[in-house]
Amino acid sequence: MISVVVITKNEEDMVRTCLESVRWADEIVVADNGSDDKTMEIVKKYTDQIVAFNGQDFATLRNRATEKTRGDWILYVDADERVLEPLREEVLELVKKTDKSAYALSRRNIIFGREERYGPYRHDWVIRLIKKSSLKEWVGRVHEYPKFDGALGYTRYSLLHLTHRNIDHFVIKSLEWSKIDAKLRLDAGHPKMTKWRFVRILITETFNQGIKRRGFLGGTIGMIDAMLQVFFFYITYVRLWELQQPKPLDDVYRELDENLLKEKFRY
Repeated sequence: MISVVVITKNEEDMVRTCLESVRWADEIVVADNGSDDKTMEIVKKYTDQIVAFNGQDFATLRNRATEKTRGDWILYVDADERVLEPLREEVLELVKKTDKSAYALSRRNIIFGREERYGPYRHDWVIRLIKKSSLKEWVGRVHEYPKFDGALGYTRYSLLHLTHRNIDHFVIKSLEWSKIDAKLRLDAGHPKMTKWRFVRILITETFNQGIKRRGFLGGTIGMIDAMLQVFFFYITYVRLWELQQPKPLDDVYRELDENLLKEKFRY
């Protein structure tokens, strides 16, 4: 028996096709992270196995959904991913007889409307097919990954990943994820952010994204993606700087207004 776990949050435009691509599974469990659009209305047409969780811990979301599954194998799919027919056939064959406990699936990435295979998108492996009895848990708040017993295999065929759908989609997701990344860095005791740390981060990340990850060699889209990734890292460290301040900025501005009223607008 194969269970599919689908992660959603405000994915009314994406979730229907995703669910259609996994209708062949024995059951579908949807883990929803606080959708307030029509996502749940669409989901309920495909399954009544729904786990609701409001939070920013993706590992916990996957773990809670896993508890609800009944299959011997679990395939994890995000709302912006599609299980293509060759992969479906491969998965159905693999689970019948294999000595592996989990499989990594490659992803074919559609970025700003085009499939890209440069740098990090050439071999984009994600561990998503796992034997339930071998799975220990998912860990990590953002870039979560599974811990499991046994050997890892690799599928021949790929998921289709519809990412970076437009600039708004990328920026909104970056703003959300940067909050989590910044808090993790604060909790880990990251050194105080200064002017020179910001300069170093901009230089280092431009090199990492443009040269090391070969974004500058990926044509126009590669250039766009590389610089947007730099933006994400920059915003993360700006948020970290905010968290390191002795007083929340909201409090600073509220006190300014209070003092203006108290001092008859003398400043």
